Amino acid sequence: MGEEDTNLVTKAFMAQLFGVLREDLATLRQELATTIKELKGEVMELGQWVDTVERTYDTQEEELDHHRQEIIAVQERNRDIQYTLEDLENRSRRSNIHIRGVPAQASTVPLENFMIRLFWQVALGLKYQEIILEHTHRTG
Repeated sequence: MGEEDTNLVTKAFMAQLFGVLREDLATLRQELATTIKELKGEVMELGQWVDTVERTYDTQEEELDHHRQEIIAVQERNRDIQYTLEDLENRSRRSNIHIRGVPAQASTVPLENFMIRLFWQVALGLKYQEIILEHTHRTG
């Protein structure tokens, strides 16, 4: 019976074992509570960070929409300005007179003087001083 007695689990041994297990369990509970508290703090920080990112994203999305609208408005104004420019250029050309066949000897006097004299001779009712030329030039 001597050998068998050493293999038996005693009440005192079990009590000691449960005591150690309780201490380990208490330590683990405390570590787990600390870890949970830390994780909650990190989750809250991440939540705040996500909120900040979402607000920033929303703000930038609104600004982008505003810029898109401004670009569309500027493109429309640019198109209107181009149409107006073309119209003005076309209107400015309406007053231009193209005269072909001006003799080469006309180059001995300033072209403007030659043209004024030519118009004065053709338009008999105009006085010489009434003929106004803004610009004259030869082409080709």
